[in-house]
Amino acid sequence: MSALLNFFRSEHAQRAFAEVRAEARAEVRAESVLRVLNTRGLEVTAEVRERVRACKDLDLLDTWLDRAVTASRVEELFIDG
Repeated sequence: MSALLNFFRSEHAQRAFAEVRAEARAEVRAESVLRVLNTRGLEVTAEVRERVRACKDLDLLDTWLDRAVTASRVEELFIDG
């Protein structure tokens, strides 16, 4: 039991857990972007959906989420990024 606890406390395990948490946050953020666009009645193509879901950059996803609130066209999300 002690060896198992030591593993979970190890730097390697903590780094792995941090990566998983970051990926989960990115997935949630991407789905939020898509939800706002859909709620606003903007057409979300399969290409746009894939691009948003593939993004793992939380700062960029935050920018896209902010833009999704006011964009008149989905393409406005991707201006300069």
